[in-house]
Amino acid sequence: ARKLIKKFHKKIPKEEIINWLNAQNAYTLHKPVRKRFPRLHYIVDTIDDVWEADLIDLQKYKSYNDGINYLLSVIDVVSKYAFVEPLKNKSGKTVCAAFERIFEKGRKPRLLQTDKGKEFLASEVQKLFKQKNITYRTVRNPDVKAAIVERFNRTLKEKMWRYFSWSKTYRYIHLLDQFVHSYNNTRHTTIRMEPAAVTLDNAYIAVKNIEKSHEREDKKRRQPRMFKYKVNDYVRISKHKGVFAKGYEQNWSDEIFKIIRARERQALPTYEIEDLSGEEIDGYFYEEELTLVNKNIENEAYEIEQVLKTRGK
Repeated sequence: ARKLIKKFHKKIPKEEIINWLNAQNAYTLHKPVRKRFPRLHYIVDTIDDVWEADLIDLQKYKSYNDGINYLLSVIDVVSKYAFVEPLKNKSGKTVCAAFERIFEKGRKPRLLQTDKGKEFLASEVQKLFKQKNITYRTVRNPDVKAAIVERFNRTLKEKMWRYFSWSKTYRYIHLLDQFVHSYNNTRHTTIRMEPAAVTLDNAYIAVKNIEKSHEREDKKRRQPRMFKYKVNDYVRISKHKGVFAKGYEQNWSDEIFKIIRARERQALPTYEIEDLSGEEIDGYFYEEELTLVNKNIENEAYEIEQVLKTRGK
């Protein structure tokens, strides 16, 4: 787009060039996708309301650690309290048993969120969540994953790798509980408390400090942004490929959608969409997840790669 604008801007208005590009499939299907941008914060007011879970892949070090290939990490969004269970594999049966060990410690969430890993969707795991009356949710965008547990994973691995450097060995399993205990009993910079010290009675302090942290982040953002798109605009949605996906591959959906609502949430523009048959897509989309299609949709023929029962969040 920049090259065309630079070459023709003296002869053709910039807006006309952009409108022409937005009418070309070759452009709207393959234009780059922005993966990092401001997103909405959690709004949670007590402990054990929302947990996040993820797997840490440590297959590379299994020979040093009694055949352990993965760590199941789980974190409470408010208290930042973490649980970690070692796994020899990520079968539904193994992951289910690990969650059972965590729940046996006396805590469970109202809602548990993960990425779309098959291990969390296994029938044994889903059955356990239903038995415990836990609502399960996956994040729609695999580039984002579950941000809070991902941050904990990084902290845990920093502790482990410092130990690796000091001990000149990759064996960690005998110290795993100590690493987690150290984290849970160290003052967390966001809540300004030790995760292990947060209870139902004092959770409001952690919540207040989280809100202050969000306010500081929001102040760093620019003034509320103007809406880039408007109701009735036609758009494609990003295909959310992996972070290391090839840039030349198709980045945007073949299917085209229509914007039906534009709403500001936490000073960020968000959009709700429907498909061309009028079926509303669950959830909301950031402007970075949409790209404008500027053409006569009624005369456009295109292929829909596959039809999913649920395409939203």
